[in-house]
Amino acid sequence: MYICETVIKKGLFWIILGLYVILRLLFPPVELTGDSYGYACEIINGNLWNAHHIMHKFVIQDIWIILQPLHFFNNPLEFFILLHFASALGAIYVLKRILELRHWSWINVNLALIFLISGFAFMKYVGENEVYFYPILISLIGSLAFEKNKVYTAAIWLGIATLFHQIHIFWLIGLLFPREFKRLNAYFPLIVGLFIPVITYSVLGLATQTSLSQMLFQDVHAGLVQTVPDSKNTVFFAINMVRLFFQIHGDILLFWNLWNPYFSGISIVNIIFVGLGFIYFLREIKYQYDKSDWYKPYMIAFCLHAVFAWYSVGNIEFMVLLPFLFLLSLRNGNLLKPSLLLSVGLLVWNMGQWVLPMSKTHPNRLQDKMNISSAIIEQDLSGEVFRKAQTLVFTSNAAQLQNAYQYRYLLDSMRSDELADSISSLNRLRFVEYHQDSLKPNTYFLKFSHGRLNRSKLQFEDTLPNNLRNLKFTRLYRDTGMSGVLELYRISQLSDLQN
Repeated sequence: MYICETVIKKGLFWIILGLYVILRLLFPPVELTGDSYGYACEIINGNLWNAHHIMHKFVIQDIWIILQPLHFFNNPLEFFILLHFASALGAIYVLKRILELRHWSWINVNLALIFLISGFAFMKYVGENEVYFYPILISLIGSLAFEKNKVYTAAIWLGIATLFHQIHIFWLIGLLFPREFKRLNAYFPLIVGLFIPVITYSVLGLATQTSLSQMLFQDVHAGLVQTVPDSKNTVFFAINMVRLFFQIHGDILLFWNLWNPYFSGISIVNIIFVGLGFIYFLREIKYQYDKSDWYKPYMIAFCLHAVFAWYSVGNIEFMVLLPFLFLLSLRNGNLLKPSLLLSVGLLVWNMGQWVLPMSKTHPNRLQDKMNISSAIIEQDLSGEVFRKAQTLVFTSNAAQLQNAYQYRYLLDSMRSDELADSISSLNRLRFVEYHQDSLKPNTYFLKFSHGRLNRSKLQFEDTLPNNLRNLKFTRLYRDTGMSGVLELYRISQLSDLQN
C-alpha cells in the first residue's frame, strides 16, 4: 500500500509534465518572435556577442556544433527551440527538487507545477528560441545549493546565470545579501557571486576596448529604451503582471474576429470558470501568507526584479521569472490548495486563446510578406541591371519580418549545399521600419491591415501615407486574406514621372 502511494505521489508529477509536453509539441507557434529568428541567424552566422547575455549564443552554438553531425534536425531553429524548451522543463524539475527538499506535500508540489505551467508567459516563451529559461534553470540550481547551505556553490551558479542574462543579478543579490549585514565575512558569498560577472565584463571590456558603462547599458547608449519613468511604466507593468498568467491582448482580438462565434462562446464560459476559480481561491486562502525560512531572500529578489521590470516599462520578458520567485517564497504550499480550479481555468484559456490559434493562424502573414515581396519586386526590377545593394522595403514590424527573411535565406543556403561564404552574402531585400518622413523614391512600401469581421464581411482601412511631396505610390499587388489585406507599392519620384 505504501509503495503504491509513493508511486502515485512521484508519478503524478511526471504524468502532468508529460501531458503538458505533448500538448506543447503538438501545437507549436507558426510565427515566432523577432528575437527567435534573430538569435538563430546570429548563431548560424557566428555573430555571438551580446552584452546583455554574454554566454547564451556561445553555449548554444557549441551544443549545435557538437550535435550537428547526428543530423537530428535539418532546421537549426527547431533544434534551438527544443533546447530552450528542455531548459524550461529542467527548471520545473529543479523547482520540484527544491520544494521536496522543504518537505512540501506531493499535492502542493503538483499544484505548484500546474499553477506555473498554466501561466501565459511560461506558455509563450517555452515554444520560442529565446534566452529566458536558461538563466532561470541555472539560478534555480543555485537556489537548490543555497537551501542546502552550500552558499559558495550557490554563488558560482548564480554568478553564471548573470552571464546568460544580466537581469539575474537581482536574484543573486536577493539570495546572497547577508542577513547579518554587520558581519564582514557574511559578505564573502555575495562577493564570490558578483566576482564572476565583474571579472568577465572587465576582461571583455579591456579586450574589446569598450567601457563598462557601454557594455552594461548598451540599449541606453543606443537610445533604445526609455530612461525617464512616466505613467506608461505603471500601466504596462500592471497589464503584464496580469499577462504573466492570463493572455488579455495582442493577437487575441484578431483570433476572436476570425473565429467567431466559436471561440467567443468558449472564451466566455472559460472567463466564468476562471472567475469562479479566482473567487474561490481568495475566499479559501483568507489572505493568509505564512512566511518561510527562505521568505526574505526570495522576496528581496522578487521585489528587485519587479522594480526593474516596472522601470523597463513593464517588459514581460523581464517578468517571466517572477512566478518562480513567488513559489520559492512560500512556506509549505498550503496557499496553493484552492488554486486548482484557477490554474486549470488559466490553462484552458491560454491554450484556447493563444496556443491553439497561434499554431493554426498566421496573424502577421510573415511567409506571405516574404514570398510576395520577393516575387513582385524581382519581377518589377527584371529590366534593370542586377543590383548589388539591397532593395529597401518600408513596412511596419520590420524587425520581426527582416529576421524571419534573413533566417529563411540562411536556411535555403544551408540546404542547397552552397559555399559557406554564401551564407554571409547580402539578401536581395531589406525590410526597414516605416516612418512617414523616412520614405524615399526607388524603394517599396509593404502595407498590411488586419481584418475586422462584421456580419461576415471583412472591412479594411484603405489609407496610404499622406503629406508626402514629390512621391508617388504605384500599387503592384493587393490581396485580401482572412487575417488582413496585404499590399505592395513602388515609391517613385513624382517629378521624374511628370517629366
